[in-house]
Amino acid sequence: MSMGRARFLWVAVTVLLAAGTSLLVLRLVDHPEHDKRHHGHGSHSEADFHAWMHEQLSLTPAQHDALEPVETAFEKERLDLRNEISAAGRALADAVRQGKAESPEVEAALKRLNAAQAELQRATLDHFFAMKEHLDPAQAEKLLQWTHDSILPD
Repeated sequence: MSMGRARFLWVAVTVLLAAGTSLLVLRLVDHPEHDKRHHGHGSHSEADFHAWMHEQLSLTPAQHDALEPVETAFEKERLDLRNEISAAGRALADAVRQGKAESPEVEAALKRLNAAQAELQRATLDHFFAMKEHLDPAQAEKLLQWTHDSILPD
């Protein structure tokens, strides 16, 4: 296999891995409900995750008030990072369209996309751990179990 062909194959595999990571991030952030049969929550929206929290965690009014600024800050960060992921994805698509696997544009776009995806993953996990601080031990355990199960593949 020629060096150029091997490099192109490497880029293609990297793009596929990045796409898989994106799907995981989107699943964790936009579709927090993992499996209706196991978790009792089957819809796929932020509003439904909040409903799940209230139903499954029995949040007190004080906890709700304490969590509100955490949720607001995360939503802003999440939207900013989703915009960055979209922009990085467009840059990668444009670089790939040029058809040069070894181009600096492909490398830069891959790094940008991977960094944005990793940042969103970190922000999502940080968000769940910040929420945990406002929960009692039983509620925190339910949230951690939900987070654990959401990360696992179906």
